[in-house]
Amino acid sequence: MSTILLAEQTMPPAYRLEKRLTELGYSVVSVADTELVSMIKLHPYDAVILSVEVPGDDRDEMFQQIRLFSDAPLLGVCGEKTPEWAEYMRSRFDGGIDPRLSDEVLAEVMEDYLRQAYKRVHNVRLHQYKNLKINNGGIKKAEVNYKKLDLTAKEFMILNLLMCHRDRIHTKAVLYETIWRQAYTGDDNAVKIHISNLRSKLKRADPGEQYIETVWGLGYRMCRD
Repeated sequence: MSTILLAEQTMPPAYRLEKRLTELGYSVVSVADTELVSMIKLHPYDAVILSVEVPGDDRDEMFQQIRLFSDAPLLGVCGEKTPEWAEYMRSRFDGGIDPRLSDEVLAEVMEDYLRQAYKRVHNVRLHQYKNLKINNGGIKKAEVNYKKLDLTAKEFMILNLLMCHRDRIHTKAVLYETIWRQAYTGDDNAVKIHISNLRSKLKRADPGEQYIETVWGLGYRMCRD
């Protein structure tokens, strides 16, 4: 089941989607715009939906923060398709949702966005960064300088997640919920141990390179060049 983060509390009543999306089979978390970033830091979502406000929208910092922590499709909701609206959509969103769509068409639109997002990440089976290669296809393996990296299942899953979303900051909460498939309760020891072990193995395999960086107070990502 796909989980949608929906900033619906500040939308006009005519744009309300929580009930409709829930009836279509999605798990929907409805929050105010101001809560979007904090929720994305705590949980992984398959799509993020919020209202489009033009002109004079001052939410650019919020958009930047969302992109730091999530590359899930960012979808805008607006019923007015003016040229100004269209330009705003192109510059900030991955797509748009017209609240006047029938339930049948809404379901098709959502599935299309989710399918495109999945393909963007998972259709690329071989990921390469510096001297590290990881194959997440049928035969899952990681190697550094053409030598196999001996990883546990969870270490491979963490490395694969970081490699597939290289510019994204992964908080400990999101890593835990994604890899362990359990609700995060604040105990980050398991994540810290696995990241430490992963770093040690990468360091032994390639002493001259740094692969995983800590973004202090935020989380982890692959080192930026």
